[in-house]
Amino acid sequence: MKWQVKTLVNGDPTNYSVQYFEPEEYQLAMFDAKLRVQLGTSKKIHEGACKTVCAWVECENLQILGTADWVKPNVSDFYVRFNPRHNPNWVDEGHNIMNDEEYSLVVTQDRSLFVVTEHYECDE
Repeated sequence: MKWQVKTLVNGDPTNYSVQYFEPEEYQLAMFDAKLRVQLGTSKKIHEGACKTVCAWVECENLQILGTADWVKPNVSDFYVRFNPRHNPNWVDEGHNIMNDEEYSLVVTQDRSLFVVTEHYECDE
């Protein structure tokens, strides 16, 4: 599994470029991010249908970090998960449904995602 990143070309929603990133080598920081799901498809997968892409994170800006720059979660940060075999929704650690929730910053950690709840000091 790799992280797939689709980038709109000239703001055109029908034209985009695609890149893939190894989760062990790259960390993705997604700013102004929204957790999206095609609920009908995810419910079918939950009921036993074959898996297909049905959830993603939309974001306004993306920063790609190498292993030396990785952001680590703080105590107030929390993980969000999506696995339609277990639950057709995006959920947090308390199993609260997080579909369509928006966050200032969502970061990958290996194959997981966490929501950053506090601001980090970043160098340009």
